[in-house]
Amino acid sequence: MKMRMKGGAPVAVAVFLVLIVALAISVYLKIQRVNVDLTQVVDQSVLRIVPQPIPVPDAKLTRMDGKPFGKKALEGKWTFLYFGYTLCPDVCPTELTALAEVADLLRREGVQSRWQQVFVSVDPERDTPEQLGRFVSYFDPQIIAATGEQTELRIMAQPIGVGWEKAALPTANDAPSNSYLVNHTTSILLVSPDATVVGVYPTPHNPEAMVKAYLAVTRE
Repeated sequence: MKMRMKGGAPVAVAVFLVLIVALAISVYLKIQRVNVDLTQVVDQSVLRIVPQPIPVPDAKLTRMDGKPFGKKALEGKWTFLYFGYTLCPDVCPTELTALAEVADLLRREGVQSRWQQVFVSVDPERDTPEQLGRFVSYFDPQIIAATGEQTELRIMAQPIGVGWEKAALPTANDAPSNSYLVNHTTSILLVSPDATVVGVYPTPHNPEAMVKAYLAVTRE
C-alpha cells in the first residue's frame, strides 16, 4: 500500500514559491548591475566610458595562424583591443608591454577565462602572419594577432574611432623610397562580450590602474 506524506502539496507549493522569489531576486540584481553608471565607479582618466556602446562592425580579417577573424571572435569574452603594426619603433612595443603586464596581473587575480587581448595590424603590406606571430609572442604568447585588406581593416576600425595613415620617411635629395611609418590611434579599446566598445584606455597606460578599471566594469 502506497502512503502519502501529509502536507505534501503545501510543502511543494512553499518550495516552488521560494524558488520563484530567488529567481526574482537574481533577475533584479542582474538588472541593477547592468544599470550601474560606470562613470561613477571607474576613474575616467584611466578608462573613458563610452556614453553609448559602439558595436564593432564585422570584417574579414585573418589571424596569425591563418584562421578567419571577425566580429564573432570578439563575442563571449571581454577584449582588450589594440591597433598598430609590428615595425612601429616605440609606441606599439610600449603598449604591448602594458597589455602583457595587464595579462599577468589578471592571471594573478585568478581572472582567466573571460578576457582576451587582440592586436590588429594596420600594415598588412608588411605584416605577414608569421611576422605577427613572432611579434606578439615576444610580449605574451596568449595575445591574438590579426590583419587583413585595408578596406576590411577600415570597415572594422573607423566606426569605433580608430584611424591611421602612412608617413613616408625622409630620404637624401628627396629620392623615392618605400620606407614609411604609420601614424595610428594609440588607445586600447575595451570590448564587451557582445562585441561592443564600452570604454577606451587613453595613453599613457598604467597596467595596475587598467586592471582595477576592468574589474570595476566587469565586477569580477
